[in-house]
Amino acid sequence: MSDAAEPTGPLALVLRGALLGLGFGVAVATVHLTVGIVLILSLGMPAHTSFALQSVVMEIVLGGVVGAVLAPALLAAGRPERGAWVHAGLLAVAWIAFERWVAVDPSKLQMWVAPPLVGLAVFAVGRALSQRWPRTLAAATVALQVGLLLLPIARELSEEADEEVASGADAASQKPDVLFIVMDTVRAQSSSTYGYERETTPVLTELAEQGLKFADANTPATWSLPAHASLFTGTFPSVHNAHGETRRLDETLPTVAEVFRDAGYQTRCFSANPHISKSFGLIRGFDSCDEAWRLGSGARQFSFMYRFLDRLGLGSVDDKGGSTVVGNIRHWMEDRPDDDAPAFVFVNFLEAHFPFHQLPDDYLWAYHDRPISELRDAGQIAFGAQFGRQLTDAEVEQIRGPILDMYDGGVLYTDALVGQVIDEWRSRGLLDDTIVLVLADHGEVVGEHRCFGHVSAVVEEDLRVPMVFRYPPRIEAGSVVDHAVSTAGVFATLTDLAGLPTPESVQVSSLLAALPDTSGCEDLAPEEAGSCVAEAQATAEQVGKPIIAERFEEELLSARFAEGQANGEGPLVNPRGRYRTFRSPPYKLVQHSEGGPWLFHLELGEQRDLAPDQPDTVGQLEAELLQWAARLELPSLGAAVSAVAPAEMTDEERQALCDLGYLDC
Repeated sequence: MSDAAEPTGPLALVLRGALLGLGFGVAVATVHLTVGIVLILSLGMPAHTSFALQSVVMEIVLGGVVGAVLAPALLAAGRPERGAWVHAGLLAVAWIAFERWVAVDPSKLQMWVAPPLVGLAVFAVGRALSQRWPRTLAAATVALQVGLLLLPIARELSEEADEEVASGADAASQKPDVLFIVMDTVRAQSSSTYGYERETTPVLTELAEQGLKFADANTPATWSLPAHASLFTGTFPSVHNAHGETRRLDETLPTVAEVFRDAGYQTRCFSANPHISKSFGLIRGFDSCDEAWRLGSGARQFSFMYRFLDRLGLGSVDDKGGSTVVGNIRHWMEDRPDDDAPAFVFVNFLEAHFPFHQLPDDYLWAYHDRPISELRDAGQIAFGAQFGRQLTDAEVEQIRGPILDMYDGGVLYTDALVGQVIDEWRSRGLLDDTIVLVLADHGEVVGEHRCFGHVSAVVEEDLRVPMVFRYPPRIEAGSVVDHAVSTAGVFATLTDLAGLPTPESVQVSSLLAALPDTSGCEDLAPEEAGSCVAEAQATAEQVGKPIIAERFEEELLSARFAEGQANGEGPLVNPRGRYRTFRSPPYKLVQHSEGGPWLFHLELGEQRDLAPDQPDTVGQLEAELLQWAARLELPSLGAAVSAVAPAEMTDEERQALCDLGYLDC
C-alpha cells in the first residue's frame, strides 16, 4: 500500500504505526543478531539458537509496540511520506535511549548508538525495496535470519568428530561411581568451609568432615576454558593449549573422561556452562551431555533484549540453569538400572557466576535486604567492568557491597545444588561407594584490587579455590592437607582412587600422597620417630606441585582497554599480554610478557611489590620456575601458539638452566 493511499482514522493510524514499528524491529533485531552471531563464531561459543530466536521475536514485538505508541508522528508535516520518516527517526531515538539504559559500557558510544542507527539504515533500504518486491523482501529477511541462526550449528556439525566408544564394562563392573562436581566461580575465601564468616557452604563443610579437604588448592587458570582443560588433562594451560588465544582443547592429550570411558565406565556430563561443549573441545570422552546451557539462562546479560526485560522486571529467571541440571541428573538416576555399569559423572553449576541477581529469592536476599533495582544496577556495572567499562571510585563503592551480597548468595545456592546431587547417590545407598570430588574451576574478584569478575586478573581471589574429596574406602574422614597444591592434580587423584592407570602426559601426580605416610614411624624410638614424621611431612609437602597459573591474552578484552587501563589496579590485572605465576611459599612470583617480574609475600597480600627490595629472592624463584619448566617441558611465556604449542624455551632460559646445573649442556 502506498503512502498516498494510507487509511485514516485513529485505529488505522495505530495499526500503521505498529506495522512500521514491526519493520524497524526486524531491522534492528537483524543487526543485533548479526553482531551476536559474529561474536559467537569469533569466540568459539556454541549455538544458542532457541535463546537467540526468542530474543529476535521479542525485539520485533517491542518494535511493534513502540511503533504503535509513536503512531501520532505519522501525521507530522501533514504528508504521509514525511510523517513516516519522522516516525522512523523517533523509533531510532527510542531505541538509542533503550540501548543507553541497558548499555554494558555507557562510555563507549558506538556500543549503544550504532545498532539503532544501522537498523534505521537497514529499515530505510527495506522500506524502499518493499514498495516493489514485498514478498521477495520478506522471504529474504527470513532467510537471512534463519541463516544467521544456523551458522553456529553448521560450525558445530563441521567440527564434530565421531568417537569410538570402548567397551570395557566387564573390567569396570566392580568399580565405584565417580561424581566430579565443579562449583563454577566459587573462591575459597567466600566459602565457610575455609573460615568465611557467612555460612555459605554447609554442604561442602559436611563433605570435608567426611573426607579430605585441601586447605590451599590453586587453579592453573583464571576462567572456565583453560581451568577445565587443566582439570580434564592434568596439564597446565601452556601445554594443553586451550586458552584465550586458541579457544579450544584439541585432541592431542587424553582426557580424564576418555580414560574412564575406555575402562568401561559410562561417562556423562551435566552442565549449564556453555564452555563445557563440543565447541570448546571439553566434552571429548563423554558418552552424553545434557547441554542445559542451551536454555541461555546464563547468557542473558549478553543480549540487549534480555537486559532490557530485566531492567523492566519482566521475564526474569531465578537461576542460571542449576535447577535444570539437577532435574536432568535426577531423571537419569531414576531410570538407571540397579546393575548398571559404573558411571563417571561430571557436573558444573554456574550459579555464583554473573548475572549475579539471577537467583531464587531465598538466596538472592540471604544476606541483605537491598531493593532489586539496586541489585540489577550493580550487576550491570560489574558486568561492564569485566568487559571494558572503566569504573569511577564512586561506582566501585556503589557496587562493592551489593555484588558481594549477591555473590555470596550464589555460593550458597551452588552449595545447596551440590547437596541435592549428592542426595541422589545417598538416597540410593550408593554414596559410600562413590568417589566424590567437589571443587571450583576458578574464583572471583569482588571489589578487591578495584576489580570485579575473573579472566584478566591473576590475583589470589581468582586462583584460590575450595577442593574436597570423599571416598570412605580410601580416605579417612576429617583429613586435611594444609600445604599448597595445584588442582591440575585432580586427574591423577581420580584415577588413583578408581584404580585406573594414569597417562604419562599428566603433569601433577595424585594428591593422595599429600597426606603424610607415618605408618612406619610408630615403632621407632622417640628421636627417630620425630625425624621419621618430619621426613614424611617434607615428602608429602612436595606433592601437588608446581603451583603455576597461566593466563594468555584475551583479544576481546585487551582490545577494549586503552593503554594503561584495566579492570582494577595494580600489575596483576592487565588484560594485555600473558602471565605466568609461581608460588613457593610464602612467596608468589609473577612474570608477564610485557613487564615484571613482580614478587609478593602472600601473608602480606598483593598490594606491595617486593621485587625491587629482594632481587635475590626473585632470582631464586625464577631458577625454581625454570627447573619446573624444563622438567615439564613448559613453553616459554613468549612461545608462539599454534594448534599444538611447541615445548620451547628461550636461549636465555636454557643457558640459565645450564649454569644452574639443571640441564646437561
